[in-house]
Amino acid sequence: HTDEKERIGRLAAAMIEPTEGLLTLRKAREDKDDAAFVFALFAATRAREMAAMPIDARAKAFLVRAQYRSMTETYRREYPNARSEIVEFEGRPVGRLITCVGDACVTYVDIAILPDAQGRGLARRVMLEALEEPRRLRLRVRANVLIHNVASLRLCESVGFVRTGESLPYVRL
Repeated sequence: HTDEKERIGRLAAAMIEPTEGLLTLRKAREDKDDAAFVFALFAATRAREMAAMPIDARAKAFLVRAQYRSMTETYRREYPNARSEIVEFEGRPVGRLITCVGDACVTYVDIAILPDAQGRGLARRVMLEALEEPRRLRLRVRANVLIHNVASLRLCESVGFVRTGESLPYVRL
């Protein structure tokens, strides 16, 4: 049993180690390709949730578009100066990071990674790199994460965020 526990421990450690390979952030472009990617990313991260809904495919597609529109409008209204970047791994777009640099703090508005690219440490690498900016600028950092988003909460805490409170449905970090 000890050998089996050690093997499982090594496998678990390997799963959380950052993936090797070229990981880059680039400014999101205002073009059809990036717009299509960002929408596809949003839809992909909602696929499991949508699959569980007892509605037809047309209603699901409508709901995803409405949620995407709402999220986009909210981000633009609440963070008008935010920077949107595309996360690329080995030259392939795999995610997005939205950051708002203010006078007093840097707010991480959103990070999303395609489901087929998750679990390899990419989001952790992105956040560790992103956190260099507030260190350099000597600014505080903050994020609001949906209380049920366990993976994002775990990610934030693993890179040093500390829970500062709750404002349902969010945890303030």
